[in-house]
Amino acid sequence: MSALDDKPFPKAPLAAAITLVFASLLVVGGARMGLVGSPQAAAPSAAALRTADLRFEDRPDGGVIVTATDGPEQVIKPATGGFVRGVVRSLVRDRKARGIGKGPAFRLTEWSDGRLTLEDMATRRSLNLNAFGPDNRQAFKDMLAPTGTGA
Repeated sequence: MSALDDKPFPKAPLAAAITLVFASLLVVGGARMGLVGSPQAAAPSAAALRTADLRFEDRPDGGVIVTATDGPEQVIKPATGGFVRGVVRSLVRDRKARGIGKGPAFRLTEWSDGRLTLEDMATRRSLNLNAFGPDNRQAFKDMLAPTGTGA
């Protein structure tokens, strides 16, 4: 028999651990119910500088046609544009899982605070493209009409 068997577990650390668990549950529950502020609840204060509603269509040769509502049609050549293809496929997969088909276009927006977002207008899912690095962000930014032309 060891010396630990003779001593009861200290009550102070046990009470602190239980308090920490309950406090965590209260904060998470309050955030879910809107009682406690969360980062997702904060509305962005930036203004949209440029937007484009984009549609993506696969070509038989493996390329992708990108059609902007107020801009020229662009083509992503076969075996290029891997990041753009991956992002769009993930959003289309989400639409298919919800039974939405082609639906509305995807909205690409450049914000005054420097963000570039791609929003699926059918599911309202929005991606901050800055999180993927400058080269990947630029792949989408190139799809925006230059300032003063259209969008």
